[in-house]
Amino acid sequence: QDVFYHAMSKATQGSYNNTVSKAEMCLWEDQWIGCAKQLNQWEVLADFGRSVENYEILLDCLWKIPDWSSLKETVLPKAQVEETPKFKMLQAYVALHEGNMTGVNEAEARVGQGVDLALHQWWQFPEMVVQSHFPLLQQFQQLVELQESARVLLEIANGNKQLSGSTQMGGAQGAPGGYVDLKDILETWRLRTPNEWDDMTVWYELLQWRNHMYNPVISAFKDFSGTNPQLHQLGYRDKAWSVNKLAYVARKQGLFDVCVCVLNKMYGYLTMDVQEAFVKIREQAKAYLEMKGELVNGLNLINATNLEYFPDQHKAEIFRLKGEFLQKMNDSEGANHAFSTAISLFKHLPKGWVSWGCYCDQVYKETGEELWLEYAVSCFLQGIKYRISNARSHLARVLYLLSFDNQNDTVGKAFDKYGDQIPNWVWLSWIPQLLLSLQRPEASHCKAVLLRLAGVYPQALYYWLRTYLLERRDFATKAELARGPAIQSRVQQLAVTSAGGTPANLSENSSMPPTSTSNNIVSDIVTNTAGMQPSSTASHIATHEGASSAGQETERAATGDGTVGVGSDALQPLASGQVDQAAMRRNSGQGWPGTAVNAFEAAKDIMEVLRTKQTSLACELEVMLTEIGARFVPLPEERLLAVVHALLHRCYKYPTATTAEVPQSLKKELSGVCRACFSTDTVNKHQEFVQEYKKDFERDLDPDSTGTFPATLTDLTERLKFWKGVLQSNVEDRLPAVLKLEEESRALREFHVFDIEVPGQYFNDQEVAPDHTVKLDRIGADIPIVRRHGSSHRRLTMVGSDGSQQHFLVQTSLTPSARSDERMVQLFRVLNWLFDKHKESRRRHLSFHTPIIIPVWPQVRLVEDDLMYSTFGEVYEINCARYGREADLPITHFKERLNQALTGQLSSDAIIELRLHTYNEITHSFVTENVFSQYMYKTLPSCNHLWTFKKQFAVQMALSGIMSYMLQIGGRSPNKILFAKNTGKVFQNDFHPAYDANGMVEFTEPVPFRLTRNLQTFFTPFTVEGLFVSSMCAAAQSIVAPKSQHIQHQFAMFFRDELLSWSWRRPPGMPVAPAAGGISSTELKQKVASNVEQVMARINSIAPQTCPEEDETGVDPPQSIQLGVTELVEAALRPKSLCMMDPTWHPWF
Repeated sequence: QDVFYHAMSKATQGSYNNTVSKAEMCLWEDQWIGCAKQLNQWEVLADFGRSVENYEILLDCLWKIPDWSSLKETVLPKAQVEETPKFKMLQAYVALHEGNMTGVNEAEARVGQGVDLALHQWWQFPEMVVQSHFPLLQQFQQLVELQESARVLLEIANGNKQLSGSTQMGGAQGAPGGYVDLKDILETWRLRTPNEWDDMTVWYELLQWRNHMYNPVISAFKDFSGTNPQLHQLGYRDKAWSVNKLAYVARKQGLFDVCVCVLNKMYGYLTMDVQEAFVKIREQAKAYLEMKGELVNGLNLINATNLEYFPDQHKAEIFRLKGEFLQKMNDSEGANHAFSTAISLFKHLPKGWVSWGCYCDQVYKETGEELWLEYAVSCFLQGIKYRISNARSHLARVLYLLSFDNQNDTVGKAFDKYGDQIPNWVWLSWIPQLLLSLQRPEASHCKAVLLRLAGVYPQALYYWLRTYLLERRDFATKAELARGPAIQSRVQQLAVTSAGGTPANLSENSSMPPTSTSNNIVSDIVTNTAGMQPSSTASHIATHEGASSAGQETERAATGDGTVGVGSDALQPLASGQVDQAAMRRNSGQGWPGTAVNAFEAAKDIMEVLRTKQTSLACELEVMLTEIGARFVPLPEERLLAVVHALLHRCYKYPTATTAEVPQSLKKELSGVCRACFSTDTVNKHQEFVQEYKKDFERDLDPDSTGTFPATLTDLTERLKFWKGVLQSNVEDRLPAVLKLEEESRALREFHVFDIEVPGQYFNDQEVAPDHTVKLDRIGADIPIVRRHGSSHRRLTMVGSDGSQQHFLVQTSLTPSARSDERMVQLFRVLNWLFDKHKESRRRHLSFHTPIIIPVWPQVRLVEDDLMYSTFGEVYEINCARYGREADLPITHFKERLNQALTGQLSSDAIIELRLHTYNEITHSFVTENVFSQYMYKTLPSCNHLWTFKKQFAVQMALSGIMSYMLQIGGRSPNKILFAKNTGKVFQNDFHPAYDANGMVEFTEPVPFRLTRNLQTFFTPFTVEGLFVSSMCAAAQSIVAPKSQHIQHQFAMFFRDELLSWSWRRPPGMPVAPAAGGISSTELKQKVASNVEQVMARINSIAPQTCPEEDETGVDPPQSIQLGVTELVEAALRPKSLCMMDPTWHPWF
């Protein structure tokens, strides 16, 4: 508000060199008025309205001051305003203020007119419910409450008549049992309040009128203190509750001055109910705690409070607040004493425990003393035990401290002592982290928690535990190779018994690692079918052409994620079916074999407990998962098509001229592919496939066929395009679009389900009663095949006992980075919880789409799918098909134009100019800017749907953008962006950070996130500069808000898991610390802290901050608080940056 005021003052004085237009001045004035309304400065606004004779402002203000006489005598007769529901409500307010029967009748008439006008407005709006309906809904509530206010006055008048009659008859009993309607209305008002994130003006208008109505109630029953105390207190109690509620909402919205002002001025009586008096003190103290320079006043308020009237729980809360004040005032000893007193008064106070825990944690960070560490963990666990609302946040801190416990096991001892008392459901969202901890020093503590979960929530644990066992089995087997045959046979025996079936069950599954059958190798080669795009198979070699963009995407495929796929030199031995001995040797440092085996043993023990307690359930789940993992995998043709897709993408990304000879490393990969795709096992199992394709494929693409192998990269690309066309048409023509369950898996068709639940019901961070979950009724009879960008997946439909249907894709051939996708979805859920708590993000409905991901085997998972999903890349391909253009034409054109740059004939500036010129050529000749707009216009049924989709899609892309920037996630090619055509929800495949050789997040792209021409055109400048930017700002603001500090602990746990996985799959030649898990705890802790620090620095740099004091002598208008985000958006749209992106990123689309 001050910024707008100073800006207007300077503009009128000419300080800005007359650069501010009149329209801009009017906008500043409107913003200043809006701020004054939010801050409840009705007297200031009334003075402003009088000075400029703005009757609309005066009508809005005078009844709230209240100045009824001016409103009635001066403003209403002169006001010439439109007949609106709000004006009719104002007339009704004035009529009811009279308090007589004439006023009541007039008010009811005005309310009727207001309802008619509101309904007329309602029918003018679109049918779909959008935000423009909200103000009308709020007005309807006010109209309803005006009707109820008239009934309140009637009830009081009628009650007074009855009372006077009974008094004349000699029985002054205060009409006990009367005023039933009045009590019901007042009780309803308590229950019917706006949303906490609604504007303060909405709250104030509603509760200010209620406060006015409580005055006649108080006056009517003021003499009833002796005869009917309950009626006597009725108005006082409700008015106090109303004032406290308004103050609470103001504080929650960050309007601390408004909170204190409301509490001090709005009630107006000396007596107050004890409960409400406590709420008033608490709200006032919490507001002072957040206000600048008010700590002393807040502490004085608490010290002056007479505690003898309050119960122990309220006394404890007041002492807790005192501790918060003293902690902020750096009185450490006093704060500790206050927290101690609070808990000694009432030990079941969760906020008391957590506040004390935060204090101890702060002291531990400052001093490093073990005692404070123990106290902090104990307090957090006690707070979680007594059901603190944000238990997950504090549990993140506890698990992080447990991960880096000291030599004396300080955290572990406290964890064991108090961990048993924590409700079991709190741990459900942490199951992946607990399992990962089984191979770290804190394994024994986490195992105890998992054992409890196995007994209470077996289905929440089973999928992850089973997959973890199968993964660890392979690690344990490799680790034991060096330890002698006896122990090795023991491990193999464990592997067989723990997987819940015979060895045949395991080897039949086509998703097992390459040591089982050659079939599995083929599916391993299809590197990115999990994400439905082949892009991550690209080389990690630095390039002229894509040096700025390919780094991250390729790092994932070739080095960072250790992907078993069409990339780098690792392909050949893997394609030959050899065990990766090098990786085993790298990880066989001191402590690693024992840890791998111990982790496997621990997981096996947990599984045995689960099987013992839930025998029939475990058998049912095992049958279902074995069938899903074995029966719903792609056929050889589909796998070969995915391989060709990946190889073609590999050629496009290769850093050599198109006229150059095929590079040696690419030849090596092709030769490995030929051996793997047509191995002995494939020959035996799929003879028709081998007979049809083997001879021609090897002739065209096997480097050993010296006479027929392509001479240049261009020739190879053309061959791969030919094979892609052949395989694509064969797959689409020969294979049905929908499979039948009875033909694919008779076992599942005849499967009688008794105990299995529909997966994914334990992700909400809420208590779930296992007997109240939706059970699985059956699996749908039809299984559609979903084909996206060369990959094929089967879509299963799970029908619940309540008739609900959930669709899951069976994704196979997962890369080692697949677990990162699950961790990202976990992080999204945490951020969604934050967005719900923050006013600006909640108002804009900011929420990440979080599909359910269920692991089935180490390389197979179920991912929740939407029937309306499409990818951004499909939109482009459909457009190309409609107009008969080749989809890859812009890529080949771009690469051909850059041949001279790759041969070293040009300077760096000339290369940039050449890239920009070529980019502009493509945008003018090949790819128009309205491809996506046309597609959505033809897809959606009406303009209303298009408008709603555009808003939701813009919000979702803004959230993706801020995550891309915050976590430095690149590689957002069109094929990776999935969106639902009916809702605009977005899910991004392969959406997680990549790491450099030092374990730090690596990002080399010139644009911060994807916002290309077609997206910009679809959104229009209004949406980009409006909703897109404001959504990013609101998201950033909610993450850096003071109440969101615990998000750092969530990021710390995220990076802990990410870096543990990264350390196990580091490429050859990198040093691995001789410690459990492949990285020492000290090194891991340091890397985690550095990554979290960088993430928080990035988000702080763009989050809207409180405006600094403006320079009185400045000649430039004030800067936008959205400046950081605006600069990012400009960078994302800049052609000079876009042209530096890799052509496979499709920067022109």
